[in-house]
Amino acid sequence: MKICLIGQNLTNLVLASVLAKKKIDVVIYIDKSSSHQTRRTIAISSDNYNYLKQYTNNKLSGWHSNEIKIYIETSQSKEIINFKQPNKKNFYLISYNEICKILLNLSKKSKYIKFVEIKKPQHKLVEKIKNYELVVNSENKNIITRKYFFNKIHKNYKSHAYTFLINHERIKNDIATQIFTKNGPLAFLPISDKQTSIVYSYLGPMKSESEILKSFNYYNSFYKVNNIGSIEKFTLNFSMLRKYTHGNILAFGDLIHRVHPIAGQGFNMTIRDIKVLSKIIDNKIGLGLPIDSSIADEFQLVTKHFNFLYGKAIDGIYEFFMFDNKIKNSFSKPIFKILNRSPFFKKYSNLFSDRGFNI
Repeated sequence: MKICLIGQNLTNLVLASVLAKKKIDVVIYIDKSSSHQTRRTIAISSDNYNYLKQYTNNKLSGWHSNEIKIYIETSQSKEIINFKQPNKKNFYLISYNEICKILLNLSKKSKYIKFVEIKKPQHKLVEKIKNYELVVNSENKNIITRKYFFNKIHKNYKSHAYTFLINHERIKNDIATQIFTKNGPLAFLPISDKQTSIVYSYLGPMKSESEILKSFNYYNSFYKVNNIGSIEKFTLNFSMLRKYTHGNILAFGDLIHRVHPIAGQGFNMTIRDIKVLSKIIDNKIGLGLPIDSSIADEFQLVTKHFNFLYGKAIDGIYEFFMFDNKIKNSFSKPIFKILNRSPFFKKYSNLFSDRGFNI
């Protein structure tokens, strides 16, 4: 059995580790001209973090958050709601580059994983992957994506995300904070007792770094900042691929769903997809059936509608708060005053965030 993965990105490194543990041979086609280096920090739910640890030989070491506090523009001194789970972490924060490095080192040592460089021109790749029974493509920009996976449900948020690290005075830094400002959501994600990752989703055209930092300083009342790292910027869009498969090729990862970072669920959705794909493969092996394109078809059947509903739920949260800010938080204050007292709401909100529809 041999599976081909296209792209040396985080999604494929996790998937390759999962497949290698099943003793399935994996070939990863890489394009060295395509860089995935980033300063971003990713949030991993508690359930997904425990899942990943078993595929990193317990080398994964994220900074945990015990509580999430939500603020709004007209209530910056007191949160409108908080989420805290007894005896359980809300989520873990870890550098994208760090987890990639761990998985890449382990992959290079595995006898089941092989890396092959894609030579220019890329059209030869289309011919090469015909030799595999199953191909997984999780790259947004390559010839296969352009040729077969371009039909999407798409929404432009007309916003940009600005991510950067702040170094601050040492504190007990285990509370993640999100402020729904009039400009867009501003998240404070702790990654150590002296460092916090900032994700600022700012509505409108690209802003200068000085404008972003001025706005950040206005809302920051949580940290005494010593210095601020360089700012990384990217546009924000919602997209859902209309069809996940083409022949023996399965689209995967960010290629099939891209959501607003408001809830930190982008990569968590991908991990849940990996769990589903892994289970489908286990069932095929258990029945003595081949690893082929039928796996891709079954994966699409099982996950597509859930991914769409989950993505639209995140989109709905964003739209609610943006509308609420326009009317001076007239809805959020009374609604969340009630919800903050509801153990049922908090329990299932935490479960939904942690496990998606697998609650």
